[in-house]
Amino acid sequence: MGTTAYAEEENDSTAKTDDLNEVVVTASHSASQRLNEVQIGIEKIDISKMGQVPAIFGEKDIIKSLQMLPGVKSDGEGSCGFQVRGGTSAQNLVLVDNAPMYNTGHLVGLFSAFNDEALQTAALYKGQIPAKFGGATSSVLDIATKPGNMYDWHGGVSIGLLASKVFIEGPIADDNASFLLTARRSYMDFFLKADPKYKDNTLNFYDINYRADVNASPKSKMFVSFYHGKDNMAVDDLMEMHWGNTTLSGGWKFTANDKLRLNTTLAYSYYGSNMGYFVANKNYVFDGHIKQGIAREAIDWRPNDRHSVSLGAEAAYQDVLSAEWDCMALHEKNQRSQWDINAWVNDDWKVSNVLEVSAGLRYDHFGIYDNLEPRASMKVNLSKQHCIKAGYSRTTQNIHAIRSSNTSMPMDRYTISTSFVKPEQADQVSLGYIGMTKDEDYDFSVEGYYKWVRNIYDYKDGKMFSSEIEIENLILGGKGRAYGVELCAHKNNGNLTGWASYTLSWSENKIDGINNGNWYTANNDRRHDINLVGMYKIDKRWNASAAFVFTSGQALTAPSAKYKIDGTTFFYYNERNGYRAPSCHHLDLSATYTKHTKKCEQQWTFGIYNIYNRENPYVITFTEDKGNATGTKATQTALFGAIPFIAFSVKY
Repeated sequence: MGTTAYAEEENDSTAKTDDLNEVVVTASHSASQRLNEVQIGIEKIDISKMGQVPAIFGEKDIIKSLQMLPGVKSDGEGSCGFQVRGGTSAQNLVLVDNAPMYNTGHLVGLFSAFNDEALQTAALYKGQIPAKFGGATSSVLDIATKPGNMYDWHGGVSIGLLASKVFIEGPIADDNASFLLTARRSYMDFFLKADPKYKDNTLNFYDINYRADVNASPKSKMFVSFYHGKDNMAVDDLMEMHWGNTTLSGGWKFTANDKLRLNTTLAYSYYGSNMGYFVANKNYVFDGHIKQGIAREAIDWRPNDRHSVSLGAEAAYQDVLSAEWDCMALHEKNQRSQWDINAWVNDDWKVSNVLEVSAGLRYDHFGIYDNLEPRASMKVNLSKQHCIKAGYSRTTQNIHAIRSSNTSMPMDRYTISTSFVKPEQADQVSLGYIGMTKDEDYDFSVEGYYKWVRNIYDYKDGKMFSSEIEIENLILGGKGRAYGVELCAHKNNGNLTGWASYTLSWSENKIDGINNGNWYTANNDRRHDINLVGMYKIDKRWNASAAFVFTSGQALTAPSAKYKIDGTTFFYYNERNGYRAPSCHHLDLSATYTKHTKKCEQQWTFGIYNIYNRENPYVITFTEDKGNATGTKATQTALFGAIPFIAFSVKY
């Protein structure tokens, strides 16, 4: 597969270009592009290949594809949360057209919030993060939605096992304006209502994407992007949960000349959750939200062929409702707000044919805190097919998620940096090698990293999200470290393509007051991670794919002793995360049949998730072993066995 480029408007810089003209590289997983990137630890996501990787329920999912990359792991079985290089999913920054999005999963992670019909490009920065990005200590996922077609009308419908989606795009004004509208909804609740036992339960999600683009002049372009998604869950009259995201962003691009381009963005982001319980004739209501308003100005300047300079500034107003509770007659509220002011400069410098450098500095002002964040990456070309890369990055995060489980859930508590909760700050160094064959059929890479983090927070022993309204009384702060090595090999051309990756990693925390002040394994630590992905083109109409995943079991805290008081059993926990859950692995297969006619494209997808019916651990609980006076019983609950799926789509 060669590298094909075509000119098309793009709304942000996720696809790197060689000049200020906007060019999207379609073969974004090609060996030459991976080799040519100056930045270490960057993954460009090929949206067209994403749909060929088998996924649960047959849903094309960018997050599930990310989880198959080296250094990236799932929160848990079936989850859309992703962890990067020893960090948690709460330490990632996810941007959609420059607007941040939180808890990016539907149905507690079975589906991601991203409809593939709305996506154009995506880039994951897991090593050296460019200076234009801030607010995350683990990684940045930068997603750009695609503009609608300015010349022709197109539309389509996809019907899956548990959800369906539609899209329509076309010109608003010939050659000057266009729009794209996508919508998706699950219908699991329709099946529930067919059973009298579950007819009063609710379980569904929906999301909508809308984008409009205008070519105001040959040098000026504008866009507006909107997303809204919501989940609804209820069990009879006992419990209900609602959570969702809304983002709105608008941008204006002005190309002054071949050397200078200005990019102005205004964005609004909202994430909210609402939970209600009815227990013992009493109502309990828990609310929380994150609201952000953002103004951003970025300038791209290319003074000559050897330098490409990016500089800019951003102001964001953050309003975080950590919790608002109505419990019987008691009403409590914990809410804070603050301005986050940033400025940055970065220079990509081609020193010579052998050496290339990307160096930058970011300044962050948040309340009483001022932080400087240096960033640097270097590439040494050993030959046309081989290079060595190295990088260093310091990042700061001022929105903190405090969670009692490893999985992203709607009941996470959020807070901003205060005089007590200090900004989380991470330093990472990485070193790697990448090489490819002369014909680019194969490429190979190895990359090692070490990351140390200050001001991480965890719940005190015996505390949970609803123990107290003041979050400062629930948590303790300390430090963390993560290190590992990632190996990956790609086959890029021919009927058979794919990749194989292996990650060996460690993640540990040290917090005074937890685990006797000693280092302990973080609950997202997983020692070994293996991903094997193969895609085979059988003929013009049939494609087959397979994916195998193996991950070491996550660390967990198990009771080390038990005692009884007045006939009630209490467990004693001696060591935080001192035990391991069983390993998780599954093999997924799928086949796609595509038929083209003069008017439309029809596609059938068939597959099986977890073909050998492995019962991977989702939840492990501990109870008293009544048959053994000194024993404790561990019960493992699996979320999925083998799941066959079928999906149909038609595009006009």
